[in-house]
Amino acid sequence: MIKSILTWLTPKRMLILATLILVVGGGLLLLRSAGASLDPASVRLFLNSLGPWGPIVLVLALAAVLVLPAIPATVLQIGAGLAFGPPLGLVYVLVADALGASIGFWLARRGRSLIERRLSEENRATLARLSQRISWRSMLLLRLLPGPAYPLVSFAAGYSPIGFLPYTLSSLLGVLPSLALLVLAGDLVTNSPFLAFGLVVLLVGGLAFAGRLIQQDP
Repeated sequence: MIKSILTWLTPKRMLILATLILVVGGGLLLLRSAGASLDPASVRLFLNSLGPWGPIVLVLALAAVLVLPAIPATVLQIGAGLAFGPPLGLVYVLVADALGASIGFWLARRGRSLIERRLSEENRATLARLSQRISWRSMLLLRLLPGPAYPLVSFAAGYSPIGFLPYTLSSLLGVLPSLALLVLAGDLVTNSPFLAFGLVVLLVGGLAFAGRLIQQDP
C-alpha cells in the first residue's frame, strides 16, 4: 500500500497538492486575522455541516496547518475526534499528518531557497542544526516529544540525506500516540474526566520513557 501511494505521488501531483494546501493555509490565516471562532466545538459544527466533504476539508486544512501554522493543529485534531468519532477521526488526522509532513519534506528538498527567504535568522540556524542530526531515530524522537515546531522538523528532514520512506514512517510512528490522545480528548473530557487525566499522565510518562530509550540506543 505504501509503495502504491509513493508511486501515485508524482512530482506534478505533489506540486498540485502543495499549492492547494498552501491556499487553504492562507485562508486559515485570513480567518484568524478576521477574528473567526476557531475552537474544537466550532470545528465540529463546521465539519458536520459539510456532509461528505467534511473529511476532505479536514485533511486539507490540517495538512496546511502542518506546513503553514496559521492556527494550532490541536484545534483541528480534537475537532476531528468530536466530528467523526475516535476511530475515523484518528484515520483522518493520520492521513493529514502524512500529507503535511510530505509536503514540508519535498518543499525543503526541492525549494530550499524559497523556504529560507521566509524564515527568521534564528529559525534558519535551528534548521541547519536539525538537518545535521536527522536520522530515523532522531526523527521519531522529534515527533514523539515536544521540541522544535513541526514544519521546521519537516524542512530539516528535507535538507538532510534521509530517504522519504524512512522519514515518513518514523514521523507517523512518532506522532501516533499524541494524535490518538488528542482525537479522544473531546469525548473523554466530556464523559470521563478522570479517565482523561489518567491517560494524559500515562502518555506523558510513556513518551518520556520511550524518548530516553531512543536517545540511549546507539
